[in-house]
Amino acid sequence: MKSLFTLHLSLLAALLLAVVPCGAAEPATQLFQFHRSTNRNYICYDVQQSNGQLDTKKPIHVYWIRAEEDGAKKELSFIQRTLAFGYKVVSRGENEATIHLTAYNKLLIRICQRQGKWVALATINGQEAYLTRLFAQMRSPNSLHVEYVDLFGKSTATGADVTERIRQ
Repeated sequence: MKSLFTLHLSLLAALLLAVVPCGAAEPATQLFQFHRSTNRNYICYDVQQSNGQLDTKKPIHVYWIRAEEDGAKKELSFIQRTLAFGYKVVSRGENEATIHLTAYNKLLIRICQRQGKWVALATINGQEAYLTRLFAQMRSPNSLHVEYVDLFGKSTATGADVTERIRQ
């Protein structure tokens, strides 16, 4: 019963944190956020453009918002970028790119424009959705081991909220 209560508290905290915008990013450039159960700091994934077009070589700028340090913006370290929170471009198209996150290469994320807005498209619970947030439940507060990751988004077909839990 206690673990179910803790799970609900973690999910509630993640939902509350999701309404916090990423630092100084323009709303049109923010794609999604990555939150963890360990603290209130989170990672932002913003679209990166060059001359009004998607920078297909480096389509996303990834950085921390240190919510526990007055909301300071901080770049990822080399280790964080290459082993945990970075991404790899798996294909490039005209003004779009498909990536996967470094820590989980099974989730393909397509960066493109829909109705003039930059979005991150992913398959969430079997349907195409606008990815808005990920939440990682860590096994313990100081652990690097993930118990599960929740994906949150909006269905491209209906606009309804969609979620999926991925267990490692």
